[in-house]
Amino acid sequence: MSVLLAAYLSTLLRILPLVVCGLVGFIWGKRDIAYPTAFVSTLVTYVAIPMLVFHTLMTTPLEAQALVIVLGASAAALLVGALIVAVLLRLFGLPVCALVQTAWIPNAGNLGLPMATLVFGAQGLTVAIAFFAVSSFLSFTLGLRWLTGSAGKVSRQPVVWATLLAIIARWVGLSAPEWMLDSALLLGSLAVPLMLLTLGHALSQLPRSGFKAGSLVAVARFVSGAVVAVGLLSISGLSQDIAAPIALQMVMPCAVNSYLFARLHGTEGDASAGGVLLSTLAFIVFAPLLLWFLGATS
Repeated sequence: MSVLLAAYLSTLLRILPLVVCGLVGFIWGKRDIAYPTAFVSTLVTYVAIPMLVFHTLMTTPLEAQALVIVLGASAAALLVGALIVAVLLRLFGLPVCALVQTAWIPNAGNLGLPMATLVFGAQGLTVAIAFFAVSSFLSFTLGLRWLTGSAGKVSRQPVVWATLLAIIARWVGLSAPEWMLDSALLLGSLAVPLMLLTLGHALSQLPRSGFKAGSLVAVARFVSGAVVAVGLLSISGLSQDIAAPIALQMVMPCAVNSYLFARLHGTEGDASAGGVLLSTLAFIVFAPLLLWFLGATS
């Protein structure tokens, strides 16, 4: 027990910087100080994340063929997760189409990228970024189609283009000039702290109603993610360098963007908000045990 407690506390200290960043945003929102959410979200979505994606994929030691494997494995993991989520929501008696995106899409941006960097370093960040690109693509296609009956315009998502551009460049052997990589690194460094601040601020603004349904949404998120993660680590045949970061992304909490979609286009905004808030709080509590399980506390 003492060894487990020591491992828990050790890992908790490692993720504490992420919690502190999110807490700053949460307190900022609770104090009702103006926060330009639209501006920050636009800056992160259209500039910081695409630059981070481009720089990481262009400089990673992973070969282009390995990146394609990561993209395929990420898509397969998410699609299997979607099926499990749909079954669980139906068993729970919740509206599948209205809540499947919230329970299905993990927070691979705000939490997934910094967690991957913290646990697995630069190579893990590369895998997490590829996973994030795939999850963004599926969220704006299948996720929105299930929610609204029509898909979003994926062509307007810069992260998708940044991913494709970098992979094509790596595949044909093109290299970017140093000034371009340095610029991408500088702009991309904005992404993680801004995403964490925005996550904390968004959590402070979520309505507290819908906790009962939200708790079931959170359960569906973690159960589906855990099942897929175990499959990735035990029977997928992927190397640990690829399987472990994808498994970590699959057990992230519900994404804030899913709540925004549910609020704008659906009828279960409160349940979605409850799922995001409760799953995020649960993740913070149990993340040290998860990382210990993944061998991150070596």
